[in-house]
Amino acid sequence: MILIRRILLGLFSIVGVHAQSPDLGGVKVSLDRYQGPAKVSAVSLDKFKLRVQVERMGESQPLSVRVELPKSGRNVWPANDVEVRDETGTAMLVRRSGIEWENLTVPINEKVSAFIVQAMEPSVPLPRITSDKERVIQDATSGAQVRIANWPQGRTAALSIRFDDSHPTHLSKAIPILHEYGFKGTFMVNPGPKEPGSRQNYSFETQHTEWEAVMKQGDMELANHSAHHRGAKGDEDMEREIGSAAEAIWKLTPGKSKLTALNLGGGTLWETTRTLRYYLDKYHQFDASSGSLGMDDSYGGRVEAFRKALQTHLERGLWCRAHYHYIGEGLSSSEANFRAALDIAKEHQDKLWIAGMADIHKYQTERSCAKLTLVRSDTKSLTFQLDCVTDATLYDQPLTLEVTLPEGHDAQRAVIQTEAGKSFVPQFANGFLRFELIPKSGVYTIAFMP
Repeated sequence: MILIRRILLGLFSIVGVHAQSPDLGGVKVSLDRYQGPAKVSAVSLDKFKLRVQVERMGESQPLSVRVELPKSGRNVWPANDVEVRDETGTAMLVRRSGIEWENLTVPINEKVSAFIVQAMEPSVPLPRITSDKERVIQDATSGAQVRIANWPQGRTAALSIRFDDSHPTHLSKAIPILHEYGFKGTFMVNPGPKEPGSRQNYSFETQHTEWEAVMKQGDMELANHSAHHRGAKGDEDMEREIGSAAEAIWKLTPGKSKLTALNLGGGTLWETTRTLRYYLDKYHQFDASSGSLGMDDSYGGRVEAFRKALQTHLERGLWCRAHYHYIGEGLSSSEANFRAALDIAKEHQDKLWIAGMADIHKYQTERSCAKLTLVRSDTKSLTFQLDCVTDATLYDQPLTLEVTLPEGHDAQRAVIQTEAGKSFVPQFANGFLRFELIPKSGVYTIAFMP
């Protein structure tokens, strides 16, 4: 029994079980793909900060430490803000999967015995999230209510349809079919030039003229899937992969917001000393690496899975995301299954805002940080202030406001007026007055008559 106990204790040390105690708040630390005498342990220093200690026990070969951060629950870490530094304060190279940024692999040489894993404060402070009460005015004097709608045009939920990897069928199949349905799609592109010896698909480069024509129509959206979909080795390489792809997209959408979805791609490895937030902020990107339903036929039952997911998001008023790769017979998604999913979306079109990922992200962010304040009111009018803290050069999706007038007032005679005196007539539907405002701070007056 004593011998068995010693063997078990030795095995626990190998996988670093000492670093997976409840004190770490769900963080798991272990030696990556290693069997030998070396040990790893960790201790929490503060919220979102821990110290990892490696005891080599005579081990001379290179080691890697795997740190798995909680991605859900109350102890979830802000993975995009996490970096690793040695005890001298020097940033260390960290390897991550393109779609699992919460899992870190830290290569360490024999000179490193300890390092710090820490979530850093973003260089650009995140705006304060307002409460639902701050987005509604219920005025007793006028009897009117003003609120920022959950989604544009009073829709119940949002839907984005995404396509990855710059495949030729996006032009030959996906876009023509989306046009048939009147839907907007988001295309995650790899716009990098061909690299020597690479077998990657470079259809975006060879079909650049066709993509220029699509973007001139203005009814589709491009997103960043990195320049070559191959990952990166080091800061400079990662900078090129994200930055050059962002710049290629901006050139195809001149005069428009530079804010773009970023998904680094499954099956890729990225090595950098920097946080992902650094690249997101520098290139005006937002992280779109999770939360999407894969629609490849190989998963099985995709049409029914989409039906259930869409129904759940409609019931909860949320953003439903679905993504495809290649469309066509013998490819990742058959045309028949693609059309079947679009038919389901069409059935709910009156309740869905079907838009590009950037547009949906913009609205969601603008609304979550906006605030309404009553300025003054009487029985014939209500003046309010809209406060928006998002950058209007990037976040330019109009916000929908809904007004419920007091009983007995004629909605057809209502007028909205800006502080500068410009007037416009709102739309009336389903018992609401609806109008759109650019996401900038301003004062507005609603005039209504009995």
